[in-house]
Amino acid sequence: MPIAARFHDARDQVLAGVDKAFAEPVRLSFLKKGVVDPARPPVDIEAVLRVGGGNETNIAGGWAASWRTQLAAGKAELHINAANYAGPAIRTGDRVKALSRKAEPWFNVERVDDRGEARLVLELSET
Repeated sequence: MPIAARFHDARDQVLAGVDKAFAEPVRLSFLKKGVVDPARPPVDIEAVLRVGGGNETNIAGGWAASWRTQLAAGKAELHINAANYAGPAIRTGDRVKALSRKAEPWFNVERVDDRGEARLVLELSET
């Protein structure tokens, strides 16, 4: 007899609250060998996009304290509520466009983590 988890309702409420506060419109564009995949048309969704805030290193590539100039790695993550996503499978090489941000920047999908229970997490890099 399967045992039902008791935290699903609370988890779903937390996800909805986070999405209500932090989600923004993005466009998922699906590519195949670098060109638009006609079998997977683009979709617009709302998801939590976080850009920057990762590790910084100095220009020399080490951690020397005497360097004052540091570069951000240009990494980002997109967190999609898996229960609400009904679009095509997302693959490495697809692209994400931040529709509500200045200049509507594009990001490349570098990795898809679909093993989480509640979120699809896309590791992105800036184009």
